[in-house]
Amino acid sequence: MKSFLTFVAAMLLTVAARAEPTKPTLEAALLTAVRDAQFGQVLDFGAGNESRPVRPAAPIAHPPNVDVAVLQLDAEGRLIASANVLLSRDFPDGQLVLLGKNTGASLVRFRRWDIERSDGGTFSAEGKQLSRKGWTNNPPLTVADDIVPGRTNAPYQFMAPYPASLFKLMVAFHVLRLVDAGNLTLDTEYAFRTSLTNSDRRRIRNWLEPMITVSDNHATQALLALFHDRNEIVKLNQEFRDLGLGTLQINHTSPIDGRGWQPGQIHMTAFDTARLLWIIEGGPGELWRGANGEPVTAKLLSDSSREFLKKLLSDQGFNDALTTANFPGAPNVRPGIPSRVATRWINPLNGFVNVDNLNYGVDIRAANPKAEVNFAHKTGLTFNYGSDAGIVTSLPGQPFRHYIVAFLGNLGYRYTDGAFATRTNYPAFDDRSPVSYTQRIPALGKAIDEALKKISAPEKKQALPP
Repeated sequence: MKSFLTFVAAMLLTVAARAEPTKPTLEAALLTAVRDAQFGQVLDFGAGNESRPVRPAAPIAHPPNVDVAVLQLDAEGRLIASANVLLSRDFPDGQLVLLGKNTGASLVRFRRWDIERSDGGTFSAEGKQLSRKGWTNNPPLTVADDIVPGRTNAPYQFMAPYPASLFKLMVAFHVLRLVDAGNLTLDTEYAFRTSLTNSDRRRIRNWLEPMITVSDNHATQALLALFHDRNEIVKLNQEFRDLGLGTLQINHTSPIDGRGWQPGQIHMTAFDTARLLWIIEGGPGELWRGANGEPVTAKLLSDSSREFLKKLLSDQGFNDALTTANFPGAPNVRPGIPSRVATRWINPLNGFVNVDNLNYGVDIRAANPKAEVNFAHKTGLTFNYGSDAGIVTSLPGQPFRHYIVAFLGNLGYRYTDGAFATRTNYPAFDDRSPVSYTQRIPALGKAIDEALKKISAPEKKQALPP
């Protein structure tokens, strides 16, 4: 009898296991997704800058530095789970970071980005090596390389890639903080001096809109100049530190023209970026506690400011990094997060997406209605760096998921895939269907979204044996 009961119990467990397989954790899913992306196999057109002649791409010398974070939220915006994975030559298989509810990724000693350490030295415009520099030595790293002080005993060390235009998210957030404080309104006019005799006068809303939707640099300069005029740069950085987001920093920009955006001076990391987006998305109650123990809540932004910024992020035109919704099915383009494209960018005559004089060359009129999620996000791209971060929300009738994803890496348009290895011009500069990022980035976006779709699936009642 005992053996028979044991057999029945085993059968019941088997049936239950088949009825409801164990869901992977968010941490395990993100680590697997980063590993499966195989970023160490991207190709590199070489150091120097975009003005030099393009030579055939070669395998990247070392795994790139990639920082990815995901916050899984419930329908109301409460945190269910979070994960952060780092990839670098120090962590070629990916390193899962243990996160603290209030302290974030404090186990990581984040270092300022140094392109010379990454490339192994300096290079001429033509790509000829002029000097050598070590990854952590020649000269050795010091506390002056730390982004956040006081982490000398942290178990992990990571050089944080320059965020490129993703940093404009910090600018937008601080502008809206000034609006909510009553120091500005969206209709306040600001005149940005463009020369000794000329200036460009616009309302604040008309500076913010192009900065986010088409990543306009002129608008960003204007808003940074506004910050300098009002002595807000120091306050911006201090507020991020007070919020426990100490790796979010804007340093050494010009008070005259708002420029001076240099790697090693402007910083963001994936987990702190994701938490900033969580404030923007909103959620009930205390999100976490800041550096001084004060609760951080969504009330940092008014409902009107939150909706204004989320609308701009949803209208962001460059859907070609974690998502490739601008040109699904284009040659050598891989699917990413299955997001929709704002109709303002779609040519009604041919269905092509056109953003800031870029023609993505694919009729998306049939594909766009099949999108599964809204992706309110901001991208960043330069020769050396690529980033994308935003809020993913399932569309009506689609499988539920609600999450925030942030990706930063030294994977700008000098890095590519095998299909473009022999090119004599950068695929990012193509007149039609420009491919600006290695397609391992959208592949990562798709893998993350698929994992969140499974993890977020509603619980099913356990099936009983017949």
